[in-house]
Amino acid sequence: MSKESISKVYLILEKIEYIEQIVNNNGGIVKSLEDSVTLRPAILMHLTAIAEQFNKLKKDHADDILSAFDDKDIKGMYGCQNLYSS
Repeated sequence: MSKESISKVYLILEKIEYIEQIVNNNGGIVKSLEDSVTLRPAILMHLTAIAEQFNKLKKDHADDILSAFDDKDIKGMYGCQNLYSS
């Protein structure tokens, strides 16, 4: 497991924590997503950044890290990335 791969995992964790902060500070996920000007775009950008890190791990053949995640979850993250970038 390379240092680069580990740093990608830490970035994923950081983005998840940012999403949790947004949700917790604004009355829940529904209220956060209803704010289409600030909060929803922020959440979507963090989800896109998470998907990008998973994509980089896949390109780096970081199978030791990726094997810790369910294949369906990883495919779902790629779906999020495609949805938000279109």
